[in-house]
Amino acid sequence: MADYEILSREELIIQLDALKHRIAILEADQAERNHIEDTLRTSESKYRVLLDESSDPIFAFYPDGTYRYVNRAFADGVGRSLEMIMNKRIWDVFPQDEADKRYAVVKWVFANAQMKVIEVRVPRPDGDRYYITTVKPVLSSSGDVTTVICISKEITDRKLMEQELVRISTHDLLTGIYNRNFFEVELERLKNSRLFPISIIIADLDQLKIVNDRYGHQAGDELLQVVAQVLKSVMRTEDVVARLGGDEFAVLLPQTDEEEVASIVERLRARLDMQEKKDLKLSIGFATGTENDRLDAVMRLADDRMYLEKVNHKKLSNSVTGF
Repeated sequence: MADYEILSREELIIQLDALKHRIAILEADQAERNHIEDTLRTSESKYRVLLDESSDPIFAFYPDGTYRYVNRAFADGVGRSLEMIMNKRIWDVFPQDEADKRYAVVKWVFANAQMKVIEVRVPRPDGDRYYITTVKPVLSSSGDVTTVICISKEITDRKLMEQELVRISTHDLLTGIYNRNFFEVELERLKNSRLFPISIIIADLDQLKIVNDRYGHQAGDELLQVVAQVLKSVMRTEDVVARLGGDEFAVLLPQTDEEEVASIVERLRARLDMQEKKDLKLSIGFATGTENDRLDAVMRLADDRMYLEKVNHKKLSNSVTGF
């Protein structure tokens, strides 16, 4: 037979009041939890709106390189829709080599739980874009990396300005080919290279002063530009074509022996003869150096040969004009 206790009316009222109190406490706790959850949802929603509306590209990864989150700015930056990126792997968005390099950084941050700052180039049909990207780990309460989040800042304008400054410092402004400074740097680099034999061509535009005096400096500038264009059209991609200053040009030809450079100079003369500018005439000298030769001496020899040809041109011109 079960034990039970008969309560008086007063005792029953006391216990009922206590039960109501406990129920009220539980209801208050539940209300508080609901409030906290609502607050968190609201807060998360606000933060997501901030991320979505940010003008800076923001994106996050799972450990396998799948995009966990991307905002509109990131999608616009890579030229894709959000739907084409979300829950896709990085290799679905970028070419293999680009994706491999990017994922290597993400993988490192997951493994080391440390932040990295990198510079990123994003190829676009309308021109490359450049970003400084901060890659940060997101840690759980136990200290494990659950997500890697990336925040980028576009630096395209700054990067293009830097590239333009480099171009100005290495290129001749009138002709667009390399300048003396770049030529001399390359000459020094080649001295210790394994690219011998190395040939050097020195070319000088004849009678530039006469053209300037007779027709004006614009006519002389046009001749210099034509020379630069012809040199570039004849030389190979790996050759360094430069204007040393005034009417003097030079070309560095790595892995080019005497026979090859002689053939190149013949093509250069033939191309010059095809030009419509009647005042366009170059004095050309060239020389070749092997591993045992000093390139400075090779350049002097090419310059001497150019000067000798210039003297012969002048003698021929004088004999024709009668002076």
